[in-house]
Amino acid sequence: MKKIIPNIFTLLNLFCGCISIIFLQSKNFNDSAIYTLFSIIFDFLDGFFSRLIKIENLFGKELDSLADMISFGMVPSIIVFLLLENKTPIPFIEYLSFLISIFSACRLAKFNINKKKLDNKNHIMGLTTPVNTLFFSSLSLIITNDTVPLIIKEKKIIYLIVMLFMIFLSCYFLVSKITMFSFNFKNFYWKKNKIRYIFLLISIFLLLTLHMIALPCIIIFYIITSIYFHKLKKIHIKT
Repeated sequence: MKKIIPNIFTLLNLFCGCISIIFLQSKNFNDSAIYTLFSIIFDFLDGFFSRLIKIENLFGKELDSLADMISFGMVPSIIVFLLLENKTPIPFIEYLSFLISIFSACRLAKFNINKKKLDNKNHIMGLTTPVNTLFFSSLSLIITNDTVPLIIKEKKIIYLIVMLFMIFLSCYFLVSKITMFSFNFKNFYWKKNKIRYIFLLISIFLLLTLHMIALPCIIIFYIITSIYFHKLKKIHIKT
């Protein structure tokens, strides 16, 4: 029975990912974002219970990657495809959005075979697919709710450049070797979790002040912070 519990959460993650895609077919970004959030929660619970009951099985590992490919590989690509569709001066350019799915698949495959995927569970290599999906899901809400300045929307070429830039950055970070700090607390001591606590406090402040706009800003801040500490770690090793 213990082995089944993590897999149930994995399948719930997959189910919510499928529902999210259904809502995207009618360009209902709001409801899609809600189910994407549920997918992220179930994905977290899957890993949490696996660590809690200390169970590792190959079936669960493969099932998790397959579920993530739908919820966090296909969903962001479809979101970007819809955000670009009929809004750019270059025909068929929106199909570049599926590069996110391709690189997500590469990341998930790489994650499964790489034994050094975690550094004492404090860091993880590259940007995770759930965080990447959360970025594009929140971005879709901002764009479709007229939070983006009209000048960007009206200037189709600017809009296209910005979106393409985000696609290529997303693909790069998914398979990069940059170590991103994780939120797996081994204990709650300030000294050992200082970076996490500071990041969480700044994130809460941004959410309270910027509301919806805060989510992509927090993820960008997370990437920049991780790059900074990655470079700092390299310098420390060299010296």
